[in-house]
Amino acid sequence: MERLLCVTIDTEADCDVKWRRSDPLSFESVLYGIPNILRPIWTRYGIKPVYFVSPAVARNADCCRVLRGEIGFGAEIGTHLHAEYIAPEKKYEKADGTHSDDYPCSAYSAEVELAKIRNLTELIEKNIGAKPVSYRAARYGADLDTIKSLEALDYKVDSSVTPDIDWSYQGGPDHSKAPKQPYFVSRGGYYTRGDSKILEIPITISGKRGPFLPNRWLWYRWLRPTHMTVTEMRILAGEFIRKYDAPVLNMMFHSMEVIPGKTPFVRTALGQRMYLRRLEKILRYLKEKGFKAATFAEVYDEKLCALSQRPR
Repeated sequence: MERLLCVTIDTEADCDVKWRRSDPLSFESVLYGIPNILRPIWTRYGIKPVYFVSPAVARNADCCRVLRGEIGFGAEIGTHLHAEYIAPEKKYEKADGTHSDDYPCSAYSAEVELAKIRNLTELIEKNIGAKPVSYRAARYGADLDTIKSLEALDYKVDSSVTPDIDWSYQGGPDHSKAPKQPYFVSRGGYYTRGDSKILEIPITISGKRGPFLPNRWLWYRWLRPTHMTVTEMRILAGEFIRKYDAPVLNMMFHSMEVIPGKTPFVRTALGQRMYLRRLEKILRYLKEKGFKAATFAEVYDEKLCALSQRPR
């Protein structure tokens, strides 16, 4: 088996430096950022990105056109549920100027969460022309009921798990005991290998950046150019290489992070250049280490094949 690299982008409307949705709603990060900033990088390093599409993006015709173009380059389209913006029990009729705080798995009943995922899935399929088979909950807010919903809707992959991180202090799930490599989820426990049809591909996270730091997401080590240095990401990747025979790395960030002033992370043109430099350097390093770019659907097929070849 090969070393695999997945690059995943939560694809949303532009925000401001306080994570409030743009007002009026804008999509510079999708309409300009994807084709003009990210696509040249993906082409240089042979990346097959997974775009997790939010409701606002799925409703915007120009965004859908850009994403259809990305499918032509080999990208995968996934579902990214910001539950406030889609029926049933839609919180906001207009997303402009709003703030998304909900963890979908805890803010709504299992039945409502299922209906929301179904409605977003159908919206993406109708407007982009691709049936999503991979899912990531907003704010990583998924649990075992989410997995059951994904099974019912014929999904293959969930990527909502953030190993080592407990979000319960904000009302979210506790992912701290989750495995760090892909596993088929047990129908009896979200963090247990088992018998469901859903492959969990956790975001690549392991341990804190220092021994005495608070138990908050920012202080954990992610494969994420948002806040991690290139050296930190190289060390993290090296640990996975040493620990696993054929590691799967799952990098994530938001589409808005590549445009200045659209998130708290990149506020200036200088910050943008530094961000993109980190992104390219870690992609180059991982390519040198023999990682092959893969979509989630490809990882799923490989893991399913490996299971079928195990002796019984």
